[in-house]
Amino acid sequence: MASPDSNKPYQPGEVYQPGEVIFQEGEPGDCAYIIEEGEVNLFMLVAGQSKLIAKLKAGHLLGEMCLIDHQLRSATAIAVAPTRLIVIPGQRFQEKIASCDQFIMLLVKVLLDRYREMRARLENISRIVDEDRLNQTLYAPNHYVSFQDESLALTTRQLEAENALREAFTQRQFELFYQPILALQDNALAGCEALIRWRHPVRGLVPPIEFIGLAEETGLIVPMGQWIIEQACAVWRQLEAEGIVLDFIGINLSSKQFEPLDFVDQTQALFIQQMMAPRHIKFEITESILMANPMQTVTILNDLKQLGCHIAIDDFGTGYSSFSYLHRFPIDTLKIDKSFVSTMLSNPKSFQIVKTLCLLARSIGLVVVAEGIESEEEHHALVEMGVDYGQGYYYAKPLPYEAFRQFIIAQQAG
Repeated sequence: MASPDSNKPYQPGEVYQPGEVIFQEGEPGDCAYIIEEGEVNLFMLVAGQSKLIAKLKAGHLLGEMCLIDHQLRSATAIAVAPTRLIVIPGQRFQEKIASCDQFIMLLVKVLLDRYREMRARLENISRIVDEDRLNQTLYAPNHYVSFQDESLALTTRQLEAENALREAFTQRQFELFYQPILALQDNALAGCEALIRWRHPVRGLVPPIEFIGLAEETGLIVPMGQWIIEQACAVWRQLEAEGIVLDFIGINLSSKQFEPLDFVDQTQALFIQQMMAPRHIKFEITESILMANPMQTVTILNDLKQLGCHIAIDDFGTGYSSFSYLHRFPIDTLKIDKSFVSTMLSNPKSFQIVKTLCLLARSIGLVVVAEGIESEEEHHALVEMGVDYGQGYYYAKPLPYEAFRQFIIAQQAG
């Protein structure tokens, strides 16, 4: 068997024996491999020590990272059982990359960038820990607890969480739930808000609060957000094919989604691909997004409006609460935060806030949606105020697709 630094290429039919190196960390790579049979362990150097990072078996792909981002091998691959490989030449791999789904490639590249960055941090922290532990041990070998140890553990946990999130996305563990939004004057279903959920194979449904922040921090929210738009459009079309037509589907946007310069172009391409009329999509943004980068945000929102989409301010009153942006930005809908709705019957100030917001919105031509309605009393109070739409557990919780479909059928029948 050729050594990893030999010029002799791997020949089909050859078998790597246990302990033989397939490729080494830090060397250039011109091919990827699929394990036809056998087992391979991947190791990487952290602070000069070799760490096992993966155990691969038949059917697994390895050696592909350097072909995607054109860097050196990021790990060493060693056979731990007699192993036969299928070689994927670099040129063939690049052809496959060029023809694959753009969103998946965007996800992969974001993950690779994040992996390289986090690994560099892990190596740096490990080096500091080792040096600090050596110095401290000279003076207090039995009473040393390093702050860097905690940093290393935190970094490791973050890497594990990011890896779990990546696997969840690639393994299609995410799905959309739909919370109905009703027209309050006649209780007719008008639309819904699409909400992402993570159905973990072991934990079950993972609350969004546990993964949305991580998705934003890592940049995964960008391909994830495009997937949400694509899925929402597909569901709207699916309902339409059954004769069920919603006025709109609300989709939440993150400020991170505004960073790619082609966000609006990608969104328009999705509408064309899904044969979706943009007027049925209502993008929901928070006040903090508006104020984070007002110049860029107003440009993007205007472009979305030009496509025909609607724009809603979500959780109104919990952010900057600056009324000036209500005329600076192309906003159609104001969603009153549930914190005001849930306390308006017991707190006169909350009641007046909700009432004043309704009058303000009506005076400047905005549609009003009240969030978090949980009782009949709240429903009737909002109807008397002239609120246009309502959303909350009083009507329905966020529902998976089939349950949402059945809710629509029952609602229309009765």
